[in-house]
Amino acid sequence: MPVVVSQAAGANQAHRDLEEKLVTRLMLDEAADVRLIGPMQQLQGNSTDQVMLERITSDFILLGWHAPEESLRNLQALGIAARRAAHAGDRNPPLRSCRGVYFIDLTKLKSIDDAIAQIKACSANRANKTIQIGLSAPSPKKTASPVTPSSPPPTSQPAPPAAESPSTAERYVALGWNDHRDEPHDAVDDAMESLIDELDQMDL
Repeated sequence: MPVVVSQAAGANQAHRDLEEKLVTRLMLDEAADVRLIGPMQQLQGNSTDQVMLERITSDFILLGWHAPEESLRNLQALGIAARRAAHAGDRNPPLRSCRGVYFIDLTKLKSIDDAIAQIKACSANRANKTIQIGLSAPSPKKTASPVTPSSPPPTSQPAPPAAESPSTAERYVALGWNDHRDEPHDAVDDAMESLIDELDQMDL
């Protein structure tokens, strides 16, 4: 989480020494994303410090020489929407729905180690909230509804062979004939000749 250190107004050497040690410790030992700006009450619109603050779109930690209420008013005077985020040094801020700023009053710190401890606590608090917000209850697994096996399509039965009409030759065979249509007439002629022969042999 970004850490912004606002310098004290006036040429107070003790404040300058603390700011220098704090920034050096954060950069070298803690590898923090730290930025140094001028006194909050002296910032002007369109200044480099204001542009830098506007580019921080996430929650951040602001260490300055004022109480959280006054530091918030200074940000709002610059047109920067922010709210006081609760932590050990600012337990009951008013609730608002916008970017959270963890205000740490340098005038109430006992040492550099105290400032580092509060910064770590703020980062841990924000990380826990982010994880809780990001987690959602697992949606119940949808059980697949049993699939009713569809009955197999009726197999088409082969159609019975159509009764074929007997051919002409078959009809002739059924009648005792063969393919030669003249044969019945020949048999009659033979019978007639045999009868005539028998009559000729009779003496009438």
